[in-house]
Amino acid sequence: MDDLGGLTPGSARAPSAGHPAGRTGNPRLETRRLDGPVDLGVLARRTTGDLVWFDSALPEGAPTAAGIRAAWSVLALTDGPFAARFRHQDRLARVDVSAVAGRWFGSSRVEERAAFAVLDELLQRTPALDAPVEGCAFALGWVGFLGYELGREVDGPDRTADGHADADLRFVDRAVLVRDDGAAWAVTLVDDADPSASADNRAWAAGLHGADPDDQAPVDGVPVRSEPVRSEPGPREPGRREPDVQGAGAPGPADDAAGAATGLPNGGPDPGGRVQEARGRVLEARGRVDRATYERAVDACRDEIREGNAFQVCLTTAFAVPDGPDAPDSADSADGADGADGADGTVRPDVTVRPDVTGAADDRHLAEYLRIRRGDPVPFGAYLRTGDLRIASRSPERFLRIDADGGVLAEPIKGTRPRHVDPVEDAVVRADLSTSAKDRAENVMIVDLLRNDLQRTARPGSVRVERLCDVETYASVHQMVSTIAGVLPPGASRAAVVRAAFPPGSMTGAPKRSATAIADRLEGAPRGVYAGAIGYFSASGAVDLSVAIRTLVTVLHPDGSVRRRTLGAGGAVTWSSSPADEADEVEAKTVSVLRGVGAAAHW
Repeated sequence: MDDLGGLTPGSARAPSAGHPAGRTGNPRLETRRLDGPVDLGVLARRTTGDLVWFDSALPEGAPTAAGIRAAWSVLALTDGPFAARFRHQDRLARVDVSAVAGRWFGSSRVEERAAFAVLDELLQRTPALDAPVEGCAFALGWVGFLGYELGREVDGPDRTADGHADADLRFVDRAVLVRDDGAAWAVTLVDDADPSASADNRAWAAGLHGADPDDQAPVDGVPVRSEPVRSEPGPREPGRREPDVQGAGAPGPADDAAGAATGLPNGGPDPGGRVQEARGRVLEARGRVDRATYERAVDACRDEIREGNAFQVCLTTAFAVPDGPDAPDSADSADGADGADGADGTVRPDVTVRPDVTGAADDRHLAEYLRIRRGDPVPFGAYLRTGDLRIASRSPERFLRIDADGGVLAEPIKGTRPRHVDPVEDAVVRADLSTSAKDRAENVMIVDLLRNDLQRTARPGSVRVERLCDVETYASVHQMVSTIAGVLPPGASRAAVVRAAFPPGSMTGAPKRSATAIADRLEGAPRGVYAGAIGYFSASGAVDLSVAIRTLVTVLHPDGSVRRRTLGAGGAVTWSSSPADEADEVEAKTVSVLRGVGAAAHW
């Protein structure tokens, strides 16, 4: 999350920006500065209800511009008295509203309406609140995810997610904010019209305290503590092409990630090897298709490009991730269909494994996320415990940011190279990325696509490219990033802006409508959370959404046992793409997440 130091409370939305005036009560935020170090991982483990954790960090050596993106981390809790929930599943909108929030959002209901239309209505009804802490745009509001299949509402393929919601957003009235210098605040919603609910929130904030040295529950023998993180990258095969969409990767063994100030748990060295050693073997994450089939799909994309049907196609696949050492074959098929064909052509039945006890130290999916993040500092990490889903995301990429005053910005990543210890060789690698015709072509195509997406809702003439194919140097990678910015008209619907740009262009290709149709035909399965967006719609009018890549999605049965776990990966195919290189890229993009769970891609 960004440091938005230029914003002031006065720049937050007024009721004319979509919040109906004249409602009873006086909803407002109360903020309490917390003493001592605050570890959001520990607080998450103590929490028994659903939660959303926006987890920002960067390795040492990241550029100053990137540090701004990772200035704030947020733990948002969903069990407060003013809570509400919006889910869109099987083409139905389900809105659940607590009694005291009913005067804002209406009664609980089920409607056959488009997701973005319902979201727009809910945002208009959300009370306008000023940003609580200078520099942080998050003023409570709606948090969660928008799945890739919502693209059907914007001329995309007509699919729904398989077995879970296409969108799940929570209105939260309690959160903890942690700045990158370690300062932390508890933020709560209060309203004079509801003194009992307000008292509950004040009591929650008063009960928070800094990290307790005696309450650092271990994860695989490693204590969870706010200390610097160290990580080690996995070996890179000679000649292998690195992923085009990748964030600030794991630093080398001599590099410490900037972790203490952001409340990161102690990692010590990357635990992936120890996890695998404890299990005795590397677990196999089975591909939805085999490698040869994927390479043929790359050639099919190139055929479509040759025929003029697309310039670039983002082709993806998925891997079924085993559920830990006691159930290596527990994951359902990677396409999400129970009993569907596996990569080897056999039918795998739905398998029930160890039950999950939601909340506190018993959330083993949270414990797993803590392992994954230790070797992979990124600015847009997230962990979501929401209903029947556990989402562990290590995304380096922003989809959209909307400021409270109407500025809008997109930052697509296309083009990555690994760094080298030798400074001379490292400079050669950086120059190679900067001048790579293929990487620049991929980046420019998506920049042009996003310019068009933003122009649909921005003020005429305001959309501009602030950076084009700029190479940023991090501790372990060089990456090519562009920035497209614009200005929205007063009162612009935040839901409409996101809808016009959805799904994220870096995950579709160009032109978007034809590219998504080509990818859908070749992939033959929904993507679900993967390739959608994760983030917040703040009550201040600000929005910040990441691209849901490098994201492990676990779907649970009603009894808490695991139904399936999948990790999506893919890449942009252009006319100059090599099928073998594209398949290598897919494998490389799985490493940072799978290594943290002791697994490796097998297809």
